[in-house]
Amino acid sequence: MSDEALLRVTDPIRTERLVLRTLTPDDLDDVFAYAGRDDVIRYLPWPKRNRDEVAEHLARRLNTTLASDGDVIVLGIELPATSGDPESRPRIIGDMTLVLSSVEHRQATIGWVLNPEYQGKGYAAEASSRVLTLAFDELHSHRVIAELDPRNTASAALCYRLGMRLEGHFVHSEIFKGEWGDLAVYAILDVEWNARNALDG
Repeated sequence: MSDEALLRVTDPIRTERLVLRTLTPDDLDDVFAYAGRDDVIRYLPWPKRNRDEVAEHLARRLNTTLASDGDVIVLGIELPATSGDPESRPRIIGDMTLVLSSVEHRQATIGWVLNPEYQGKGYAAEASSRVLTLAFDELHSHRVIAELDPRNTASAALCYRLGMRLEGHFVHSEIFKGEWGDLAVYAILDVEWNARNALDG
């Protein structure tokens, strides 16, 4: 355990098309627009929530600091307003999760959720790539993993796109929403991420 923050995210992080920032209670409408959908929570380890339950859950996701094992930061994926369109407004289209899994072993876990209305545009890859950079360059992780239901083929494809490799497929590893479910674990090391970025650069 540690009292000293290893990572603190208080300012918005800008990518080419997106802003990653701490969620606030004012984001409830946007978050509920995807968190309350059956097709979104199908492969996620939480039940479908009504609006009040999403608001309660949102209020617990406002942490901005990673200091100890198990600490979590959730960043909203904000699509800025379209320039020149008076009807357009910034909106949260999904969120990114970064978990400090182990301080001693410099391990982190990454996760993502995206509103299906905005899929197929590369937003998840853009946001995830930036959070991996955050994990390696600022949190100084040695290894970052993603855990997902193998049936979630879109997320599996994203893992490969990010340069992660499949390290394990655990069959019937847990009871998942009333039935036995499999678990896939993807991972990437700091040296692999740096080498990949060097090639891209």
